[in-house]
Amino acid sequence: MRGRSFTAGQLAERLGGVVLGDPGRLLRGVEDIREAGPDQLAFVANPRYRRHLATTRAGAVLVDRSTRSDRVTCLQVPDPYAAFAAALSLFHPLAWPEGGVDPRAAVSAEAHLGPNVRVEPFAVIGAGAQLGEGCWIQAGAFVGAGCTLGPRCRLMPGAVVMDGCVLGEGVWLNPGAVVGAEGFGFAPTPQGWVKIPQTGHVELGDGVELGANTCVDRPAFGVTRVGAGAKLDNLCQVGHAAQVGPDSLMVAYSGVAGSSRLGQGVTLAARASVLGHIELGDGVQVAAHSMVQRSLPAGAQVAGVPARDHKRWLRAASAAGELPELMAELRRLRHRVEELERHAAAPPIEDPEGER
Repeated sequence: MRGRSFTAGQLAERLGGVVLGDPGRLLRGVEDIREAGPDQLAFVANPRYRRHLATTRAGAVLVDRSTRSDRVTCLQVPDPYAAFAAALSLFHPLAWPEGGVDPRAAVSAEAHLGPNVRVEPFAVIGAGAQLGEGCWIQAGAFVGAGCTLGPRCRLMPGAVVMDGCVLGEGVWLNPGAVVGAEGFGFAPTPQGWVKIPQTGHVELGDGVELGANTCVDRPAFGVTRVGAGAKLDNLCQVGHAAQVGPDSLMVAYSGVAGSSRLGQGVTLAARASVLGHIELGDGVQVAAHSMVQRSLPAGAQVAGVPARDHKRWLRAASAAGELPELMAELRRLRHRVEELERHAAAPPIEDPEGER
């Protein structure tokens, strides 16, 4: 997509950077450093990519304060990755729509829509729902009865917010995300599984974002809560009555079982899982494909199934490749020990000539 353009100097001013090279270089977009052309901005956030400064065709490159190049214009910034995100927003600003309700939408007469709310075709707004100023309800999205949405929430096509749920300011739901579906609650009886009514609700704090087809379930009573600033990737699951702390990160396919509590800034890498009724302290990091079976203190870094100290898991994983050789050595040592034991148990050999 093309349209906006900036000089390197203009970008540096907006991104809080310093130009090393040609401040008049005109740039029309952002691209990977390996693919960028002369009118595009690239970035180096990972030191492994610095080598591409010697070959890139980019018009300019975002780098940290310690990096420079004699062959390409550099924009030195405090944080190249954050600057890359800001630059993308400059080149591709989101066009928030004007308010208005499409005649093909179904909006209850008992719903309250704040100023400049946009409701697109085939969206549904239930009775008693309250939508804050500037909310954007895209085609086919659903807001149930009695829901409350803070200002400038965005529900993308097919997103669902079930009855009575609460969204803070600036919450984004990607296509197919579901807030407030019934928690997985069934009581075992001799006659079979008896459904437990899920009468609670879900609260999402300010700035929460849910990826496509991610689900946050309502509990039997009380609240399932995702704290302000938390970001959940596609296909994540938050079980009933779970609590995800502010600024936490859940990567694709990760899940938190019912009634577990995650502190602030917890990271669950892809496919990581937290079993029910567990507490993770602030800043805990769980590696990809790991399963947490016990509570963890603040700052813990764990990996594996079951999850354990990350460094210990790395040592174990490294040692696993040497197991065949270690087993062969163990067998050799065992055989040697058996020989020594046989010799030690054998009766002494008498000297036929006696003592000398």
